[in-house]
Amino acid sequence: MAGISLRDTALQVHRWLGLGIGLIAIVLAISGAILAASPMLERIANPARFRISGEQRQAASLYSDAAHRRLRPGERIAALSLEQGSSPVIVTLKRTGNRTDDRAQRLLFLDPPTGQVLASGWKDGGVIGAARRVHDGLFLSGRGRWIVGLGGIGLVLASLTGLWAQATRERPKTSAKRPRHESRWTIMHRRVGLWSAIPVLALTATGLAIVPAPSMTTTPAAPPVTRAALPVDRVVASAKGWTHGTLRTIDWPTERSPDWILHFEGGEPSVVKVADDSAKALAAPAYAGPVMLSWVRRWHGGQGMPWIWWPLAALTGLLAAWVGATGLIAWGRRPKVRRARR
Repeated sequence: MAGISLRDTALQVHRWLGLGIGLIAIVLAISGAILAASPMLERIANPARFRISGEQRQAASLYSDAAHRRLRPGERIAALSLEQGSSPVIVTLKRTGNRTDDRAQRLLFLDPPTGQVLASGWKDGGVIGAARRVHDGLFLSGRGRWIVGLGGIGLVLASLTGLWAQATRERPKTSAKRPRHESRWTIMHRRVGLWSAIPVLALTATGLAIVPAPSMTTTPAAPPVTRAALPVDRVVASAKGWTHGTLRTIDWPTERSPDWILHFEGGEPSVVKVADDSAKALAAPAYAGPVMLSWVRRWHGGQGMPWIWWPLAALTGLLAAWVGATGLIAWGRRPKVRRARR
């Protein structure tokens, strides 16, 4: 009787958790699937950004000079991303003033071998940008992140109680048709939920780990300086004396901190700070963040993961949304239990 009691309790917790966080879980699952498939969706929606003539990267000054020629009134260069492979070089332009929305940042997509501007667009614009804002905070900024976190905790508990109820479920000794009290939606919910529980738990747990991360907050950053004192090539040369890694990102000096921040991959230190007035470089581990947290972000967001991660993560999100939807439908169509009268 103890085992049956535990299973009944787990089922009740599972059902009420599903009712409480069902809609939030479906929204997060669908937006997560869109973000996981964003590399493919971006190439389909904006093919001009990826029509590069080759993969060879040139000096950073080639790209910064090309960006300077395309600046609009009030815009300043904020960052340069040296994407590898078949991706373009991306320059982030930030518009100064009191604006903090996504249209305060514009992206230029450059051809790596020539520095030619292929296209431009607002940061986090379109469907993918909307999906990112939904997934990060339900359009509610910092408060929304904690709602997302609570929804993630509920999803973890719902998955664990669902697995427990399935593991302790009594199997029929002979094959037969489905029980009368189980609808088609209940069976689909149980079967798909069983096979997708582990990947859903993995992505949800890694997502919960980065919810309170300081670097994921929405605190507005200081605007970049109008014109840096040092040329970008000298800054890169000074920073490379500290590490043998491959340069990935350059952050321009800001009005709050007149230092360049350069991020490297495959070498230590991974972050180097260069003073804009003296070109003096030094390691900046405070900007690197914990190693474990960076791996958690890579696992959850897919940065630097093999290409197979993207379709698997997108499929996991779609399956999670299907499980949530079928669970709500099964609850709504459950048979009404009436007390027998004598």
